[in-house]
Amino acid sequence: MSLTATRARPLIAAVLLGALAPATTLRADDIEPLSVAVIKATTGLCKRGETCHTDRAGSWTPKKAIAILAVSVAEQADIDLYADIEVSTRPEMYQCSGDDSRGCIFRAKYAGPGLVDYAATSGSTYVGSNITNTTITFPSGYGLMVQAGEPIYVHLDVRNGSLIDLQVDQDAWIYYVEAD
Repeated sequence: MSLTATRARPLIAAVLLGALAPATTLRADDIEPLSVAVIKATTGLCKRGETCHTDRAGSWTPKKAIAILAVSVAEQADIDLYADIEVSTRPEMYQCSGDDSRGCIFRAKYAGPGLVDYAATSGSTYVGSNITNTTITFPSGYGLMVQAGEPIYVHLDVRNGSLIDLQVDQDAWIYYVEAD
C-alpha cells in the first residue's frame, strides 16, 4: 500500500463523519422527554411440537393519552421456534387486516435458526442464534394516538418446533410522549 493511500483513509473517514454530524449542537433544553413502557408478555409453557396462541399475552394501559413514536421487540429465539407478535389495542390477535386498521400498532414474525435433529426424538440439539431486534419508528412529528385508559396488548402466536418444552417470554418496548 502506498503512503498516499494510508494518509487518505483518515481523511475520508473524517469527511464521512463530518457529514453525519448535526449542523447544530443539541442542548438538554432542546430535547423533549420520551417515556418508555415495557410490556412483558408470555405464552407460558409451550410444549414441544405445539402451537401456543395467546391473545392478550401481555398488556399495559396508559393513564393519560399518549402518542406512540416507536416500538421495539427483541427476537429471542435460539431454537426452532416460530413467533408472530402483534402490538395492538384490539383485544384479539389477527384483527389487523383489511380496510379497518384502527388500533393496529406493530406486527413482526420471526423464526429461530432451525433445529438440526437428524431424526432425534429427544434432546435439544440446535445450531445458531437469532437474537436481533425488530423496531418501527415513525417519522418526526407523527405518532399513533392511544386514548387514556385504552389497553395496549401484546399478542403472541408461537409454534414450538424444538425437541424441548419452552417458557416463551416476549417483551415489547413502547416509546411514547404524553399527548396534549
